[in-house]
Amino acid sequence: MTNSSIRGLHHITLCTSTGQGDVDFFVKVIGQRFIKRTLFYDGHIPIYHLYFSDEAGTPGTVMTTFPLRRTKLTGRKGSGQFTAVAYSVPAGSLDFWREHFRKNKVEIAGESERFGERYIRVVHAGIDFEIVEDRTDTRKPWKSDYVPEQYAVRGFHNWTATVREAGDMDVFMQQAWNFRPTMHDGKFTRYETEEGGAGRRIDILHDTELRQGSWTLGQGIVHHGAFDVPDYDTQARIKFEAEGMGFTDFSDRKNRGYFESVYVRTPGGVMFEATKSLGFKMDEEEALLGTELKIAPQLDASRAQILELMEREDPIHV
Repeated sequence: MTNSSIRGLHHITLCTSTGQGDVDFFVKVIGQRFIKRTLFYDGHIPIYHLYFSDEAGTPGTVMTTFPLRRTKLTGRKGSGQFTAVAYSVPAGSLDFWREHFRKNKVEIAGESERFGERYIRVVHAGIDFEIVEDRTDTRKPWKSDYVPEQYAVRGFHNWTATVREAGDMDVFMQQAWNFRPTMHDGKFTRYETEEGGAGRRIDILHDTELRQGSWTLGQGIVHHGAFDVPDYDTQARIKFEAEGMGFTDFSDRKNRGYFESVYVRTPGGVMFEATKSLGFKMDEEEALLGTELKIAPQLDASRAQILELMEREDPIHV
């Protein structure tokens, strides 16, 4: 395999409730670093766009959230969405995580096994999260104040996407997105790219009975998942070749500050993004990542008012 296509998972973006709730869950429970706080300006109500990851925002570790409680919009979970986010932890860690969730008053919603791996499931802001042991994941974790390093999350293990129709989604995954099917377990098919492993997996759940989920921004759903590409030429080629196959529901390239992205609505309905990283240290020193609200330059004249509004409407205390 070469690095001339999708290299793996990059980040996943959730529609949640409050900024403080996300900090409490991803920093104090999951044990990630709060690496960036910015604003999402689509629409007339400014809301946070928050980022959590390992120490440096490495692709395959980055969680981003839109805390949407102020908009009063609620999403509908269902088919055509990412429906679960799984984090990889070292072998022998599940007993720690059971107790850690209990101490933090996070209810365990279920335990299961698939592909020979054991999963613990919890729910935050209506969205399913899973912890799964993976002895082959050697990525370096963030040294959290809340989770000991020997049990800490290494990054994403896999994301689960749920679809009603599997045939065209299989064609898309293999021919447009460079993911090959490697395992089957009941209604689940695991797809992997490059050498596979944690951070390079997508599990597709084929559920013909689940109704269509909402595609609009609303609390309680995953909005999209972003995949890492090495350069702009690769990103453009992926878009060009997929459109040549008939998968034409692509966006133009969009600058998101810390990465540049194209988006596609897959045949299963799930929103995918192909993203080129620009890095998180362009506007903050590494030691200070996530400490200051970053506002688009064209809004600098309104900075004081925006800061006052966000502190009043959705305060965050780390």
